[in-house]
Formats: sequence, structure tokens, C-alpha cells
Amino acid sequence: MSTLTPAEDLVKQRFEALFLDVKVAQQGILDKGISALNVIETEQNKTTRSLLRVEKQAIREKDLNTKSDLNFLSTIAKQIDTEVEKRIEKSFEDTDHLYSKIIGIDDALPKLLDLVCVKAATITKIEPLATELPWFFKDLMKFVNQPKYQRIDNKGKVVIVETMRVGLNFFGLENLIIILTSLAFKRFLPQITDPYPKIKQRVWEEALATAISCKQIASVMGINQNDAYCLGMLQTMGKVVVTKLYFRLFEEVQREALIETQTAKKHDEHSALTRITPSGPFLNQLIDKHALNISANLIEKMAMKRVFIANAMSEVANNVPAADLSPIALVLKQGQAYAQYRMLKRHKLIDLQQSKDYIRTLGMPQGSLELLKKTDLRSLDLSASNDYFFKHIHATPLK
Repeated sequence: MSTLTPAEDLVKQRFEALFLDVKVAQQGILDKGISALNVIETEQNKTTRSLLRVEKQAIREKDLNTKSDLNFLSTIAKQIDTEVEKRIEKSFEDTDHLYSKIIGIDDALPKLLDLVCVKAATITKIEPLATELPWFFKDLMKFVNQPKYQRIDNKGKVVIVETMRVGLNFFGLENLIIILTSLAFKRFLPQITDPYPKIKQRVWEEALATAISCKQIASVMGINQNDAYCLGMLQTMGKVVVTKLYFRLFEEVQREALIETQTAKKHDEHSALTRITPSGPFLNQLIDKHALNISANLIEKMAMKRVFIANAMSEVANNVPAADLSPIALVLKQGQAYAQYRMLKRHKLIDLQQSKDYIRTLGMPQGSLELLKKTDLRSLDLSASNDYFFKHIHATPLK
């Protein structure tokens, strides 16, 4: 395994903190460097108060009790984590289950992605297969009818898209794979992640930022941009799987342990179990260890014949050195790294010098940074197909 540079290690740690809770991540930076001062001030305050011997003894006993309680909680939590890890790694062995049940990839999705990539593809060929995705029509209508994409007809009325055919044509065939991949991935996202409710949002932000970054870098390198976008987004599927399974299995293991300790009348253990919550740092460890390999297995199982991303995902998952990566695999490495940097920058979790040090490690192709600096990584930059609307709807953009 390659060794991270100090700049890469800093970004990794801060991005993992951001994944769990932006406020905690920001506070962690503020607290760094002043914790030692706080300890000194606390000790000085204790001294200046000239505490009575009885007060000193009470504080000492309270500190010992607190430490003992925390140690006991930590022991119980580690036992839960060990069992969760055992079950989660067992679950990873069944790719079919991860594919169909945990992520929930419809059989028609890979076929549709392949079809959309065919140069000779037409809406007449695409529409029947698109209808096989039970969720696609509803999500597509919601997407194309967003206020920012609305158009008006020649009578001044807002055009409401109501049919699959118009929806598929809305942004032109050249953008359809981006829309399809994005709408599909949104359905993969984890839902219940308490006590870290922002994880769903962070996963989506990372997937979208990585996909857009990969697409832009690919444009500079002369690589297929649709493939790069799909790879950038779908590489995050492993993180989704690990996250979903972790919270699901944590609840399962905790519930079983509560029943067991209650039955055995182990009151201390039972009380401790009620106070334990899922561990964000432990989840990050599991993601770091397993997510990329799971993504590689899922993409391989999709068995796409015209979206050429499986080999690249496998290269990245196997940590192939940058010098030996295929061009599109290198695009993924750079796109993911740049997306993480931009997310940290937006949340003020990285300063100017740290940014410069990190960017130097990425080996970005010439012209890509200038392009990426001007790119919005938080939303799809699409516009409705004028040709289609002028011919079929007689609509014009809303001002």
C-alpha cells in the first residue's frame, strides 16, 4: 500500500471528519493546538482556588469514577464493533445480495446505460427500456420540471413535461447518461444514519463532485466524458453499501446484546448498551478498508459492454501505482481527490498553504485546474435542448 504524503493524510483525516459532521470537523481544527493550554489553565485555576483536602479528594474520586465508567463503555462498544465487523465482512462475500438488496440496482439499468452510449441510439429504442425502471418516469418528471429548467410556450404559459418521450428528449441524448446515472445513484443513498444525519447529503455531494470533476478532467485528456462521469459517480457505491450495512447491523447486534444481558440480569452491561451509539470513526475505518473493492465488484457485476469503467475501477481498488494506471483510472484518482479538496475548501476545513501542498500531489493534467476552478461541482450544469422544443413544443426559455 502506498504511503500518504502529509498533505494527503491531512485531507484524508479532515474529509472523514466532514463525512460525519461538519461542525465537529470545524471545531476540531479550532481546538487543535489550544487543548494543552486549556489543561494548563485548568490546573492553575485549581491551584489558585486553594481547594480543601476534602474537595481535592472528591474531585479525584469523581475523575476516577468517570474514567472507569468511560473505560467500561469503551470495552462494551469494542465488543459490539467486533461483532458488527464480523457480520459485515460476511455480508461482503455475497455480491449478489449487495447488488440487488443493499444497493438495489435494477436489471434494466446497466442495459439502459449501455444503450444510451450507442451513437446510433434513438428515443424510439431507449423509451421501451426506460419504462422497465419502475422509478425512472416519476424521478425524471420531477427533475425536468424543476423551476430552473422551466420553459414557456408561444402563449406565455409554463410548459409542464408530462411524458417519458419529452422527458428523455429534454436535455438531448448527449446528456441522458448523466441524468440517468445521477437519478439512479440518488436512489442508492443511505436513509437512516443517526447520530450522523448528514451522511446521506455528504455521500451525494461527494459522488456528484467526483463525477463532474472526472468529466472535466476527461475533457482535457481527450477521454470519453460519459464514461468518466459514470465512473466518478458509481465508484461511491461501495461507501453506500458499507454505510447502509453498518447502521443496519449495529442496530441488530445492539438489540441482540440488550436482550441477552437483560435475560442474564447483567445490569451494568445492559445499562452500558443503552448508552452506546454507532461509531463514526469505526464506520470510516470500514469504508477505508472495503468501499473501493465493493464498488469494483458491483460495477463488474453490472457487466456493461459500452460503458468502459470496470477495469479502471478495479485498478483503483487494487491501489495500482499512479504511473501504471490506465488514463481513465488516473482520471478517477485525480477527480476524487480534487472533489474532496473542493468540499473541504467550501466548508473552510483547509487553508491556502495546505491547499497548495495538496494540489501539488495530484499531478493534474495541464489546463484541468483552470477549468475545474470555474466549474460548479454542486449541481448539474444542463440546459434544455432548444432544437427539440422549437420543433415539438414551440417553447422558449424563461427569463
